[in-house]
Parts: sequence; structure tokens; C-alpha cells
Amino acid sequence: MKKTLIILTSVISMINAEALVVKDDINKLLWEDSMHTEDTKVNHMEAEAYCTDLEIGEYKSWRLPTLTELLTIVDYKRYKPSILKEFDHVSKDTLYWTSTVYARSSDEFWGVSFKDGATSNAAQTYDRQVRCVQDLK
Repeated sequence: MKKTLIILTSVISMINAEALVVKDDINKLLWEDSMHTEDTKVNHMEAEAYCTDLEIGEYKSWRLPTLTELLTIVDYKRYKPSILKEFDHVSKDTLYWTSTVYARSSDEFWGVSFKDGATSNAAQTYDRQVRCVQDLK
């Protein structure tokens, strides 16, 4: 009975993990899509730490996306949110952090707004949303 319960718990965990990620087979990326991506704002250092520590089921090795990567999930045919329909959790009115440094200032980073898909820079001390990514293996 104990072995069955452990296996059942593992299967439920994996199913729940699948609901918290979006797989992008074209760009070979796996995206976080948890409530955290919609509800929590953090500064850039906290965003990096969050992604490094993130574990969703069997998925580990998360990181902040580059600007180029984050732009791959923008859907410019949509507005508020301008994100691919596969994503359930998104903050529509704020910037999402990337790992791409802003060329004019090393303490600023690029971000993407899923209100309309616009890009902008922000000082690393500002609180913004975070959506982690990892490479598909």
C-alpha cells in the first residue's frame, strides 16, 4: 500500500508540474506558468535567485530568459495580454525581467510588457515580474 501511495503521489506531482509549464518545441524552451508569474514582483537579483532555486516537479535548471527568448512568447495579435494563448498566468500591466543587460547602463536590464509586447529597460532595484525558462533537452 505504501509503495502504491508513493507512486500515485509521484504521478500526481508530475501531472501538476505539467500544468505549471508551457513547452515550446519550436524554440526548444520550457516556460514556467505558475501563479507566481502573475502575482509576485521582485528586483532583478531576487528574480535570478528565484529562477536558480525553482523546481517544478522533475523540472530543475531554470534561469531568467534573454530578451530574445522572452519575445518569442509575445503574441502581437493580442492585447492585455499580448502573450501566447497557451499561457494561463500573466500580469498584463508590468514588465517581466530578462537576463539581457541594457547597453547604456550595466545596472539596468531589458524587460517585456505583456500588455502590448513592448520592451523597455529598468534599473535592477525595481520590482518587476519574473517568468523563468529552461532549455528543452
